[in-house]
Amino acid sequence: MLLKGKVAIVTGSSQGIGKGIALRFAREGAAVVVTGRNADTVRATAEEACQAGSVVLDSVTDITIAADVDVLFQRTFDHFGLVDIVVNNAVTRVGLGEQGPLLKMRLDGWQAYMQANLGALFYCTQSAAKIMARQRIRRSIINISSVGAVRAHRYTIAYDAMKGAMDSFTRAAAVDLGPWGIRVNALRPGPIMTEKRPTDSLPHPQPNPHVSLGRMGYPADVAWAAVFLASDDASFITGQTFEVDGGLLAQARLPIDDKGKEIVTPDNIGEF
Repeated sequence: MLLKGKVAIVTGSSQGIGKGIALRFAREGAAVVVTGRNADTVRATAEEACQAGSVVLDSVTDITIAADVDVLFQRTFDHFGLVDIVVNNAVTRVGLGEQGPLLKMRLDGWQAYMQANLGALFYCTQSAAKIMARQRIRRSIINISSVGAVRAHRYTIAYDAMKGAMDSFTRAAAVDLGPWGIRVNALRPGPIMTEKRPTDSLPHPQPNPHVSLGRMGYPADVAWAAVFLASDDASFITGQTFEVDGGLLAQARLPIDDKGKEIVTPDNIGEF
């Protein structure tokens, strides 16, 4: 019960990584505000969080609209009287050609994508900070970045650039908000199984030869890191970004050679 008595807002928590974080927060004793744009999935996640023993508030919210964000935070404050934790997790796809080769990218897609996602990051962080600053008690904001902030994906320049900006925003916000006792950190997930997958690890993890640990990650893996950063155990940590990537960024090359043969593993090392 590391988060007992705390109130947490998790954006984009009706599915994927956000859902995994919301449910883990609930199991750790936090009251959770589940948000998303789809009423059915928001309600379903809220019900799961209730079953975990949490006090839950569900909110169908479009965080790309500043007025909607104001309503979300005011409703949370009116209901609970405080906001302890905010996880900026949601990513908005605008569908205007923001993906694909740089030479074919549409300007309006680039602009709309940055406005939607960096705008939401700003709206939610500022709204949270205005409430937290008045409380003058240790609070935590956690941004869900990506390994794409430091290692590019092919044909997703807008996404990677946005996540890189999120890392910079994290550091700057931590400096600005530190005097009020508000900590701001980020997590960089690597390859995570999300869509149509359980939020907890499967008995037999999905193999992934591209990471050092040799398996895919799960929302639960990110959630545990978020619990630590949200808890008082991390009370002297701010302005930092942590990888949750199975060792993806730690390696200089893939754990397979140029011919597709595995480098030394527990299965092929032989006697030693």
